[in-house]
Amino acid sequence: MKECGVNMGPRAIMVLDMSFTLPMFRERQLYQALESRKLGGYFGYVISVHPLAGLFETAGKRFGAPSITRLDEGHLFVEGTIGISRLLAWFPPLNLLFAQGRLVILLYRLARDSKVAVVRVGDPYYLGILGWLLARLLGVPLVIRACFDYDLLYATSGKPVFPKLFRFRAIEKCIERFIFARCDMVAGANQNNLDYAVANGAARDRGVVFRYGNLIHPVHFSDPGARADVTRSRRELGLNGDFLMTVCRLEKMKQPEENLYVLRELRESGQKVAFLFVGDGSMRRELEELAEKMGVLEYVRFAGNRSQEWIADMLPHARLVLSPHMGRALTEACLAAAPIVAYDYDWQGEIIRSGETGELVQNGNWRQMAEKALWLLENPDEAARLGRAARRLALEMMNPETLNRHEIEAYENLLQGWA
Repeated sequence: MKECGVNMGPRAIMVLDMSFTLPMFRERQLYQALESRKLGGYFGYVISVHPLAGLFETAGKRFGAPSITRLDEGHLFVEGTIGISRLLAWFPPLNLLFAQGRLVILLYRLARDSKVAVVRVGDPYYLGILGWLLARLLGVPLVIRACFDYDLLYATSGKPVFPKLFRFRAIEKCIERFIFARCDMVAGANQNNLDYAVANGAARDRGVVFRYGNLIHPVHFSDPGARADVTRSRRELGLNGDFLMTVCRLEKMKQPEENLYVLRELRESGQKVAFLFVGDGSMRRELEELAEKMGVLEYVRFAGNRSQEWIADMLPHARLVLSPHMGRALTEACLAAAPIVAYDYDWQGEIIRSGETGELVQNGNWRQMAEKALWLLENPDEAARLGRAARRLALEMMNPETLNRHEIEAYENLLQGWA
């Protein structure tokens, strides 16, 4: 991939998203999530933007001009910095302000030259402010993809979504209501997230659900029984027997510690199982210490961030998947026909239906999660039935072609109405 300028293409979209930097997309093989922004060619040109990518850099890219990388003929990836110069590092707020001002000017020029028809943002906070400003400057509609119920996350963590930027949740709430009320289309990643947006100022008649299916790597849709052998991976991790797993960021919002409580309960019930965490985050050391305190550390494995092929190959071999809170990875677990026990939290009840596609338990009730997990471990035929049903529902609910058509129709209605 090379540094490049813009391309005068057909219908274009600018997507502001801070889920992953470009190196993270590459490391985790999340290319489909980027490719999906084209909607099968409906958008002939995409400008993807991570305005604060410099936060995750350790080298020179933290400061200076934004970087522009051409992914292909129809896709640019722009990454912003956290400072215009190292010389201003002694005053971070001013340095950040100058750097982001420079980024806005660049994005406006790129969007104008490529005739961007839509600006889409991934949250109502910093991205929402930037997106609203750019959409107004360009005279195009603003779309938000609401991927979280941030009120629920705050209730879980007790912290603002962006504590370093806004400090107080009350400030974020004001921004939420300002941005949601001014979005021309609000796309929830699921019904729960759309309901949250409407409750915080979004117009219901501008709401739609854009599910995760067309963001997911194609390998997850393959037959679980035909996926690659994982003997070597299991040997490297020391997983010699039965194991449970979860796939999530090791952050408080995902409640990863709940898995350890369940593991301890299962071990005390005589189940000789281990637990595999796939993913990484700021809580890893805390989880290790908690596992040691509980006396289960020798049965816990931390795989860190892994490729999509690795995750897809490993999921069918888990006796159970536990999901205190998973996002698109919950869909991937369903597609692997894995038996799942999940909290009734965020969107999880939309795909995990007790006795039908898994077991859904009260949020935060790890004892109930342990009871259901134990029952499924003791009834493997029933666990397999639920796993197969989960895959059937996921294939129906998350069909990429169907979802692409649905999104294209929504954008067509938006743009025709805007014209």
